[in-house]
Formats: sequence, structure tokens, C-alpha cells
Amino acid sequence: MTLETAVILLLCAAVGIAASRICLRQKKALRTICIVLLSLLALALTVYIGLIIFFVDAVSHQPPV
Repeated sequence: MTLETAVILLLCAAVGIAASRICLRQKKALRTICIVLLSLLALALTVYIGLIIFFVDAVSHQPPV
């Protein structure tokens, strides 16, 4: 997965959290499940993006051999 795809999916997860809070006001159990799943997805994507940035930075600052 590319960095751009991960960022787009992270934005979609954030929009999904907001939409589930608005659209699922009467169904508290379903709203909670959706928010938890989307939050876990957002957390995983944030870690993935952070690792990409960390490893790309490490490769770009390698000493010459």
C-alpha cells in the first residue's frame, strides 16, 4: 500500500467516525461498534504512516558505503 492510499483511507476512517456519530444516534450499540472498529483502523493506519515516514527517513540518511 502506498503512502497516499494510507492517507486517503485514514481520512475515510475519520469521516466514517463522524458520520456514524451523526447517523446512528438512536442505535447506540451499532454506533459504538462502528466507532471502535473505525478507530482501530485509524490507529493501524496512523502507525503504518508513521513507520513509512520513519523508514524512508532512515534510508535517505544512510551513510555512504
